[in-house]
Amino acid sequence: MKDKLEELRAQQESRKYLLKVLEDENICFKLKLARILSTDFDRRELGRLEYFQSRFLKMDEQIALLRHEISEQQGVLASVQTMTGLKDATVSELMMERRFTMVQQHFDMLDADFRHYLRQSFPLV
Repeated sequence: MKDKLEELRAQQESRKYLLKVLEDENICFKLKLARILSTDFDRRELGRLEYFQSRFLKMDEQIALLRHEISEQQGVLASVQTMTGLKDATVSELMMERRFTMVQQHFDMLDADFRHYLRQSFPLV
């Protein structure tokens, strides 16, 4: 039981690190967007830039939600005393892994879309 609990805790720490990486990358995207908006750009691009800004903000929300869930899961792991508690924590961990994977996939799509857009419309950024 102790080994499985330590494995779950290690997964949590790894997930926290990966979540921080996603958050930092999303911040970089927003900084690039701000840099574009501070220049003399073609105003016809404004709608597309607003679209990406909205996606960045939605990603912030997803990251914040996952951070909260990770925090709750850490509390669950800290209170595991029985095999039943460990089983519940393991099921919860699997559900979190699925949500994390989904957020990672959404982030990867956002990353690819934004980079493609920048290459096409703002190659010097």
